Amino acid sequence: MSTLFSPVNVLAMVLFAAALAWRIYQVQRAPTVPNWAVTACVAGFALAFLLQQQVISDDIDAVFGLGAARVLNNALLACAVCALVVFFLGSALGPRRYRRVAVELVPLAAAIALMVVAMALTPPELRGLALGPSTIHDSGVAVFYLGAGLYLIYGLIACAAWIVRYLRVADRDLRIGLRMSAVGLACAAAGSIFRALYIVVAWAFGPVVKVLLLLGVPFVIIGGMLFLLGVTYPGVRARFSALRRRRQHRREHQALGPLWTVLVQAFPSIVLRTPPRRRAERLSPRSVHRVYYRRVIEIRDGLVQLSPYLDAGFGDVVATDPGAAADALKAALARHAAGEKSDGHAKQVLPAPADDIESDVRPLLALSAAMES
Repeated sequence: MSTLFSPVNVLAMVLFAAALAWRIYQVQRAPTVPNWAVTACVAGFALAFLLQQQVISDDIDAVFGLGAARVLNNALLACAVCALVVFFLGSALGPRRYRRVAVELVPLAAAIALMVVAMALTPPELRGLALGPSTIHDSGVAVFYLGAGLYLIYGLIACAAWIVRYLRVADRDLRIGLRMSAVGLACAAAGSIFRALYIVVAWAFGPVVKVLLLLGVPFVIIGGMLFLLGVTYPGVRARFSALRRRRQHRREHQALGPLWTVLVQAFPSIVLRTPPRRRAERLSPRSVHRVYYRRVIEIRDGLVQLSPYLDAGFGDVVATDPGAAADALKAALARHAAGEKSDGHAKQVLPAPADDIESDVRPLLALSAAMES
């Protein structure tokens, strides 16, 4: 079986797919320069990861010549890091970002050109081979990997520094993702530094310090995984929060049913008339929130219409003794149904408004439960 489907590779592909799907969704919602830049960054890393697999790189070399896969792989990594730098520039520099982005393209183009020239100067029998003791003393191989590595070091450190600056103003969920991304980029930069030291020591001075190369590989792999987790975490956390919120609104919509039913029977006009929606709209996640807020509004309207039959302190009773409030509400509904005359004055039917609608609905939930019992 091909190593393409090893457990580590499968996990990495799942993370890349999740991150790329989330970024494409964000671009569709807001096609801004920062969103496009992050999407290009994730796509570049994903393609570079695929090109590292022996099965795919052999096919690339067979079509374009030996060494083509190595050049394309490292060029994609450089483009991905450059896109990440562009993201931070686009988010921070405002109107000046386009000129600054153009400046960032210069070292990227120089690094890619250096890789192409170095690979062309490499002897054919060494092209496409991995960096190691048997290839490091060739100047073409050394210049190729050193040029690619130096650009990655510059870009990764610059991005990690930008992320640290953003941590001070980010919210909690985003801050967690940014921390993971910063640590991941720092780990990847450390791995690239180890590899650069390995190249410089072996090429310039002769000794092959294998431990530097061995240290670089796990740092880059762990750093890439952490970066992907950091990019994906805020979106995944937001999806789970939205799911919990929908479930909560669905439960509360059902729990408000007893109170809503008696008020609609007394005041049919409180039911909001809305145009018919298409099937896709009815099945969308937003429909759960729509019917929930609609029920809350209808209950409030019903209580306001019934308020002339209620005592002035009914709102406080709802907060302190839902059972007594339910009895008072039933008595008021009976008086209304019997056609008795009210005092004609609208009253406060709920406690003082809360900071959010969920807190404001709690007394309605307690009153509805008391009505049902």
